[in-house]
Amino acid sequence: MIKVLIPLNPEFKQYEKELKILYEQNQDAICDTNSFEFIRDNTLFYMFINDSSLIGAIYYFMDNDRLFLNGFSYRKRHNLTVQCLSISLTWFVSDIYAEAQNRASALCLLKCGFKRVKDKLFVYKSSLE
Repeated sequence: MIKVLIPLNPEFKQYEKELKILYEQNQDAICDTNSFEFIRDNTLFYMFINDSSLIGAIYYFMDNDRLFLNGFSYRKRHNLTVQCLSISLTWFVSDIYAEAQNRASALCLLKCGFKRVKDKLFVYKSSLE
């Protein structure tokens, strides 16, 4: 069962060091120059675990009046990553944008209902808006 933790949850600390290392290992691939502490403290940040095992994280932020998401996870956990993204999409009632930096990211976005806007930019159209 997938469990979601936010930084204010005491259990978050249990996985935080591992999550920071995972972020730093994936930072170039997801094209984010911010520190782990910055994204943890300045975005809507969600950690995902499954059976006490870290999957990764997704974080939401505003850019040019648009809601964007970015995320990172361990390799070879594509199905779990798709589930985590699908879960998080239900928490917002606006269009959500994302830039796919690689083929695996683009496939994950497409499986969750995102549509390509152009090049690497994708959008998830909220049905409630």
